[in-house]
Amino acid sequence: MQAGYESEPLKRFWALEPKWVNVKLESRREGLFLAADQPNSSLRNNFSTIESSEMKSAKPKLAQLLFVMGSLAFSSLWAQVRDGKSERVSESTSAPHLGYPQDWSSHHLILTGEQGKDPLSAGFREPRHVYNRVMREVAKERDREDRDKRRRRPKRAIHVDWAVSLENGFVPATEFPAKYRFDVATQNCNSDYIVFGLTVNSGTQANLVGMNNLYVGATPACNGGNPWVAFAYNTVTQTGGQIRTSPTISGDGKKVAFVESATNGSYFHVLVLPNPIPSPPSQTGTVLSPSTPTSCPTPTTANCMTTVQISTATDTNSSVWVDYTSDTAYVGNDNGNLYKITPVFGGGAPAVVSDANWPVTVWTTGASKVLTDPIVDTSSGRIFMGDANGYLYAISLTNPAHATSARVTIGWVGHGAGTGIVDPPIVVNDSASPTTNQVFSFTGCSNVVGTGGAVNQIPANFTSSTTYTSVDLGSASGSGDCTTGDVHSGTFDNQFWINGTTGGHMLACGFVSGTSGNPRTPSNPRMYMFPFNASHLITATGSSAWTVNNTRGDECSPLTEFYNGTTDRMFFGVGGTTDAFIESSTITGTASTPNCTGPPTSTCVTAPSRLGGTSGIVIDNQVSSGGTNIYFSTLAPGSVNGQNCRVTGGLANPYCAVKLTQSALQ
Repeated sequence: MQAGYESEPLKRFWALEPKWVNVKLESRREGLFLAADQPNSSLRNNFSTIESSEMKSAKPKLAQLLFVMGSLAFSSLWAQVRDGKSERVSESTSAPHLGYPQDWSSHHLILTGEQGKDPLSAGFREPRHVYNRVMREVAKERDREDRDKRRRRPKRAIHVDWAVSLENGFVPATEFPAKYRFDVATQNCNSDYIVFGLTVNSGTQANLVGMNNLYVGATPACNGGNPWVAFAYNTVTQTGGQIRTSPTISGDGKKVAFVESATNGSYFHVLVLPNPIPSPPSQTGTVLSPSTPTSCPTPTTANCMTTVQISTATDTNSSVWVDYTSDTAYVGNDNGNLYKITPVFGGGAPAVVSDANWPVTVWTTGASKVLTDPIVDTSSGRIFMGDANGYLYAISLTNPAHATSARVTIGWVGHGAGTGIVDPPIVVNDSASPTTNQVFSFTGCSNVVGTGGAVNQIPANFTSSTTYTSVDLGSASGSGDCTTGDVHSGTFDNQFWINGTTGGHMLACGFVSGTSGNPRTPSNPRMYMFPFNASHLITATGSSAWTVNNTRGDECSPLTEFYNGTTDRMFFGVGGTTDAFIESSTITGTASTPNCTGPPTSTCVTAPSRLGGTSGIVIDNQVSSGGTNIYFSTLAPGSVNGQNCRVTGGLANPYCAVKLTQSALQ
């Protein structure tokens, strides 16, 4: 069963499918298999004929992006051929579907500009650039086709599309679920899924839960309007083991990688999902009665899981970054080290690399050794990450020799709560200033005198003595003192995606400055929107701001932005010990102020009270008759907009996995 659409430019792309297959078959007959050390280079050569004049004519940006997605999908298949894990392509092999994952890492590596050739070339190094751009381009195409229908359609009242019980498990405030979209052309009720890696407070239940039949607002509705728990696993292999960080899905959607953190160390897992993903009434486990994956040395068989110990340290804050091109994972630990693991999804046995370069000792000083997620930027040849003390690091991607390349002080190190970098940096390849990539980091208490919370911008080739640009995100008294609150990762508006630092803006949630009752420690949250100056640097000149609410101690979750073809919106959670909301704000020249100080409104949804409000929010593409979907988990047990997600035999007040639609947050 499928719900969705197939736009005209995409139909034109599918019309090229026989040619796509013919090229594959011709490549096979001539023995043009991919070189083991240069798969994407070979792809570019072997499949260059696909980029025909027909493809370039109608919708060049989208068509070129889809070409790269097809190449990347086929690259995954060839990697298995190369490793001896799959038969060579037969005459009957069908074209690979053009699917893609959307997860925590999608927010942290950005390529701006609207030229199709930019992600086309960058996509062979880093497919996230293509995934992000295709998602935005398809949304615009969908909006153009559906605009008249939407004008005639009445606005929907605010409601929760669905809330599914996670029992005693939740996705932590700084972490994200992960979504797999099987095909860019259609919404697929059974093959599209979202997976939640859960920290489980108590009891024996699933800690990795996948759901499909997500689109209950589509026409027709999936599964009669009911989401489905397609798979639910208890992946614990160690006493007290927890999933504390975000999962990462393979490019073909068949596997998921994540870290189990236990008292005796951290463990890297690759789980092979059921194939196909179960559809109602079939399922592989439930939240209350999970399936236990079998143990396997290589991730090649459905429902099996590989396990390799990373170190004897726990991992409470560093998610796995997968370099899809090299099939390599990078992850930090609470011992201050960065590890490299390979292979990941290609079919071989994952192993922690230990050689003249790896692992890397990132932390060398400070009270805390907790690291953020690593951000791998192949174009600058570096890995970027922060730590809980307030340091930002750069590590050589190819020859780190067990040490960092540079360290700069971002937070006010050694001065208590709020000074650390708790979310990973954002790395930008700016079309308006393409010479050097830029790195943006966030802290609740800046090392810059006179600044409280801060957004910081530094060139990707920084040294330990490089100065950086910092803008103020508010403080306790307005005089640069700190609030003890953390600042999580911000986001960019659609104009930034189009024009980069020429016309674009950064949005970040900080604190109130200089209000009555000083000092306000902790403070209440405030949203800031910063432009960039003629030197392509973030600036407070021309910035705007609004107070999110007046509840002291509330913090925002990481921010998520999406442009649906008509309206640019930002989504985020906010909350503390007495309240929690999921909010939507329209972004124009400035961000509009949602009203979330009372009952649910058209721009906010209530959630159980907890610092940050919700987990990180993942967005997928436009849905027929529904709008853009947003997914998250609650951070405390209880109802969402008064809707309880409990199930028969479960807790009376469980944690919930939640889906809303953008049209429900107008």
